[in-house]
Amino acid sequence: MLHPVLTAPVHSIEFASLESDKILMIRQLNPVFMVMGSTGMLLDNLVVEQNNANYEAAAGPVHAACMRVFKSTLMREISSLGYSVHASGKKYWDYYKPSQQELRKQTDGILRIRFKQVGFIAKGLQSDYVPSAYVSAELIDPATRQVLYSDRFAIGIDDSIVKIAAMGEGEISSLILPGSNVSYANMKDLLAHPQESRDALVQVAALAARHVAEGLRRKKTPTLMVFEPEIIDRAPFMPSFNEMRERMKH
Repeated sequence: MLHPVLTAPVHSIEFASLESDKILMIRQLNPVFMVMGSTGMLLDNLVVEQNNANYEAAAGPVHAACMRVFKSTLMREISSLGYSVHASGKKYWDYYKPSQQELRKQTDGILRIRFKQVGFIAKGLQSDYVPSAYVSAELIDPATRQVLYSDRFAIGIDDSIVKIAAMGEGEISSLILPGSNVSYANMKDLLAHPQESRDALVQVAALAARHVAEGLRRKKTPTLMVFEPEIIDRAPFMPSFNEMRERMKH
C-alpha cells in the first residue's frame, strides 16, 4: 500500500542517486507487437531505441535535461519546506554498506526516486504522442528501513495504460497536465517540433518533482502544471520562456 503523504517526524533527508533508464520512452502502443510475444517486445524495444536516437539528434540531450531539472526542482522544493537536504550522489543500496554507517546516522530518511519513464506515449496507432512520465518515490528510514512515504504516479499517460501497469506493480496515481494541449500526430510531427516538445517534457519533469515535494509537505495539496521561465533558463539548449509561449499559441 502506498503512503503518499508523509506523517513521520523527519527533519533531514538524504537524496540518493536518481535512478533512470537514461533513454526517452517514445512509444506508440502497437497491437501487432502485443500479440507477437517476446519477439514483439524485442521489436518494440528496438523501435523505442531508434525513436530516442532520432529525437535527441533533433532536440539535443533531452533525457539528461529532464533529470537535471527534476533533481534541482525537487531539492529546491524540499528545502523550501524546511528540511535539511543533502545529496551525496551515492546509489540507494550503497548507504547500507558498513562504511556509510555514520552517514546513515546523520539523516532521518533516504529519498529513493526511480524515474521509470519519461518521453512521449501514443496509446494506439491513431493516437497522438503526448508528453508523459512515470515515477516511483520512497522515503526510507535508514535505521529500520521502514517506508515513511511512498508514491507511484503517472503523468500524461492514458488511464487504460495505467490500469494495466497497476496490475503488475500495484497502485499508481494518475496526474493530468492542466492547461497543456501539446501533442503530436506522429513521429514526423514530433521531430518537426524539437524545441516545443523538449520544453513540454522538461515541464513534465518539473511537475513530477513538485508532486513528490507535496507528498513530503505532510498535507496534500493539488499539483498544478505551470510553465516556469527559470526552469527553461537552467536547462541546456532551451529557448526563452517568451519564445516557448509564442510557439505554443500556434
